[in-house]
Amino acid sequence: MVVEFTACFEASNHDIWVQNFVTSLHVAHDIERPLKIYCDNNSTILYSNNNRSTTKSKFIDIKFLVVMERVQNRQIFVEHIRTDSMLADPLTKGLVLAIFHEHTTHMSVIPYSTLV
Repeated sequence: MVVEFTACFEASNHDIWVQNFVTSLHVAHDIERPLKIYCDNNSTILYSNNNRSTTKSKFIDIKFLVVMERVQNRQIFVEHIRTDSMLADPLTKGLVLAIFHEHTTHMSVIPYSTLV
């Protein structure tokens, strides 16, 4: 759960930076839409959407609190997605060849063999 929360925290930091950068360029006046973060960890989604403090979350890191605050302020939205639907998996872990090809097809990656 710690890794997923850290990923949510970093992704939301980058999103806020890009929003501020685009706004400062006067390309867009204001970006209203919240960042949608897909996560396959139910505990991360539960803690990020929970407004109350529990005994298990008593000693939670500042990153966790920032993620919860950004969800409450509607800056980000953490949504559940099945593990086998995570398109970033080929970039982060070894997969069975069939699943790897399915993911790269969804990402519109062209096989090297067709280029040669």
